[in-house]
Amino acid sequence: MASIALRTPLMGIALFILAWLLAMAPALLYPWSHPNQQPLLSVPSAVQARKFSVGFSLQSSYGAAVVIFEDPNGELQTHASVHHGCKEYRAVMAKLSLLSSRHLAPPYQDNGEYFDDQPRRAVRNALKKLGLPASYEVGVLAGVIQHLRSELELAYSIRISEAVFTSSHLLGLYQDDLMDMADHVGIKYVTPKNQFKPIIWETAAAYAGYGLGMCEHWEDDDWCRKDFEDIPGITLLAVHYSRNALTVSLVPVRNAIGAFEPDFLHDENFTLGSDAISGYSHPEDYWSGVKDLLLYTMRTFPGFPKPDKIMITGDMAHENFMNFLEETITQYMGFVPPIISEEAQLAAAKGAAEFMRRGPAPWS
Repeated sequence: MASIALRTPLMGIALFILAWLLAMAPALLYPWSHPNQQPLLSVPSAVQARKFSVGFSLQSSYGAAVVIFEDPNGELQTHASVHHGCKEYRAVMAKLSLLSSRHLAPPYQDNGEYFDDQPRRAVRNALKKLGLPASYEVGVLAGVIQHLRSELELAYSIRISEAVFTSSHLLGLYQDDLMDMADHVGIKYVTPKNQFKPIIWETAAAYAGYGLGMCEHWEDDDWCRKDFEDIPGITLLAVHYSRNALTVSLVPVRNAIGAFEPDFLHDENFTLGSDAISGYSHPEDYWSGVKDLLLYTMRTFPGFPKPDKIMITGDMAHENFMNFLEETITQYMGFVPPIISEEAQLAAAKGAAEFMRRGPAPWS
């Protein structure tokens, strides 16, 4: 009887791991399933010694990576890679946008939250010790990062061992997800200097990627603080438009790393991406939904300052969408504030790379 009792929990654990592996199969295989994936070339020591900084961004329907090379004379060269996510990736991002995907996660508000979250963390740590992703979602996200990493390493004969990561603002995505993702692909998760939020959301990174909200004398902390005092604070309307999502944030911002983007000033909708248009028998119904989301926060908080600037990110912010955006804002505000959109697809990854170039936080 004792041997049966001993085997029963062990069999249960074994069955759980087997079921988990079957469910995880797409995430486990995904990093190596792309036909263009190739092993790294041997890297000459001279190339390895070249100074570079890398940033990754996980957007609603794609991932992007930027590497900034710094020549000995101080000149910068920027290169990028984009990978459009598979259906599993897009489904994970949509799932993580839902309120139902929220759960306890660090940083905790009190000891009660810490102890209540230990069972979840124990499962994740057990999977990591087996060399597996901490969760299905982490595995899928890691697949995109691994693909981007391999492309940059192969194209520029570098080895990426550390990076800054940014992501679309999703209710169910947490810092431990990104840290576990980075750990799974063997890249150190770097916290940028002066960061005070657990995750660098896309808005903050993209603002930096557009060259805004960054101190000029960043190598001197005291001088940098003086630079920030001279930067005027503004209200930013951040709009992300991709194949499977439309997200809108109304963000008070002075310096990029300190952009204030609470959940109540941010809305994401994974049924209003550009791919959804074909599902409407009357396209005007789709655009009516887009208009409502673009104006939702401003209508909900009419006393909040109106945007001084509009920032665009995403891979589908083309002419039709931009024309509709300008028409919508004009009808509501009577004019269109300055719009920045030239690097919509890469701005967030570029900002993450710039954060990386300027150095990590002391505790990172």
